Amino acid sequence: MKAVVIEQFGASNVMKLVEQATPSPGYGEVLVRVRAASVNPVDIQTRRGDYKSAVTLPARLGVDCAGIIEKVGEGVADLKVGDEVFYVPRLLENEGSYATHHVEKASIVAKKPVSISFEQAATLPLASGTAWECLVERGRLKKGDKVLIHGGAGGVGVYAIQVAKYFGAHVVTTASADNADFVKMLGADVCYDYRSESLYTDLQRDHSAGFDIVLDTVGQKTIENSLSLLAAAGRVVSIVDMAVPQNLMAGWLANAEIHFVFTTQSAKRLTDIAKAVDAGGIKPIVERVMKLTEIVAAHNLIEAGSRKGKIAISVD
Repeated sequence: MKAVVIEQFGASNVMKLVEQATPSPGYGEVLVRVRAASVNPVDIQTRRGDYKSAVTLPARLGVDCAGIIEKVGEGVADLKVGDEVFYVPRLLENEGSYATHHVEKASIVAKKPVSISFEQAATLPLASGTAWECLVERGRLKKGDKVLIHGGAGGVGVYAIQVAKYFGAHVVTTASADNADFVKMLGADVCYDYRSESLYTDLQRDHSAGFDIVLDTVGQKTIENSLSLLAAAGRVVSIVDMAVPQNLMAGWLANAEIHFVFTTQSAKRLTDIAKAVDAGGIKPIVERVMKLTEIVAAHNLIEAGSRKGKIAISVD
């Protein structure tokens, strides 16, 4: 098999495509012939050494996987050879979807949506799974909720908008003025320019009844600034490290909940997402498809910023 590995932390050029022995699945595991992966910020963070205390070198990269099951280990009951699947490998533990083959626990592998390609499916597990976990599992999203999504044009935001609309929520988001039409195309009812100095004043004025759920994908002082926007018993859910101290006093007035999410792996979650995709409720947002041999260039594009959608990696 071929796999992208790093032997040291650093810039994109530390990644190498090498030949390795094809692994065999153990008890409760499946061997997947990888057909596609995608590039995520966590891949770049891992590569440059942000998590060096948790990563043993040499390391393999890639945390979105779509492919076909090639072998099944003992103890696997719900999956079989030939099944088309997608999943998130165990983060910082079993990464390596930038490869022709990957072994993972069957318990976190789900059958991919039947209506989309492998490349499209590979852009979904981490980003849409995070959005689903934040809104549905933590935020207890339901029809009629008023939802504010900070960073609606970002990797998680584009799926958070779609998930919220799929459940019948009223969706308000923040984005740049240039991305206003893009996020409305995804389903946002209203978009505010995140660079506006009066952003929070405008949000409070226009939505005086408050939001049931606020999703923070941008960090800084978003939590502190959003607490005063909540309806009674509203929930703030954040996927961003809170390195900056926050004043949480406004949360007491709303009896607020604050959730911090470092996403987990779940076959059930992905199965629910696959149903939503096949029903037309969630659409993959793919900016471009690149080859595994172009992984350095793909990382460079992500680090350059200004993306609209994911970069899928086709594994031939």
